[in-house]
Amino acid sequence: MAPNNNDCANEALYESLKHCKGTTVLPGLRPHVYYIPKSDIASWPTRTKISDNGATMKKLGQLSGNFVLAADKKWHRIDLVTPQSNVNSESQGDKPSKTFNNTAAFRYPGLNADAVGFCRQANADDLVFLWPQRDGQYRVLGNEMFETNVTPAQESGSSETDSAGTTINVSVTDEMPSPYYLGKIETEDGDISGADGSAWPANG
Repeated sequence: MAPNNNDCANEALYESLKHCKGTTVLPGLRPHVYYIPKSDIASWPTRTKISDNGATMKKLGQLSGNFVLAADKKWHRIDLVTPQSNVNSESQGDKPSKTFNNTAAFRYPGLNADAVGFCRQANADDLVFLWPQRDGQYRVLGNEMFETNVTPAQESGSSETDSAGTTINVSVTDEMPSPYYLGKIETEDGDISGADGSAWPANG
């Protein structure tokens, strides 16, 4: 058989995509997300390239390293109504410029002045979100390449059984569905791990 001289094919990192029978895939989010203005991020974790030494298909979907924040800045928390919150990703565009449109609807159970103040700012700002899957792994919505569009909405409801609250709609273009983040998350309540939500080691 003739050797494959196609350098692009030689760099491909396709592997088997397996699922163990009996393993439960938990849908949905945990009841919170974290966010921060992009201007408060001093440096970003890196993205694995197909040509990187040691690159694997799994690593292509993960960020390496930590978010480094500007002095005294922290990730802020938003509590959610989980049955009304979700994140989606779908391919968009045409080759060779295809990307993903990553979107989310985060439902906050309130119409208070704090929620109004958040909406007022976020409507015109560029934010980054960290959202935890049910298994505790965090994923990133937002990146350094494209601006994040946040379009908040509020509804009061009109009867006793209606739902009232704030929906934070988010959309952003990315080169992949929301990547996994394994690094440190510096929150107002302490540092946690993006790998599983556990406390970050004090000497880490």
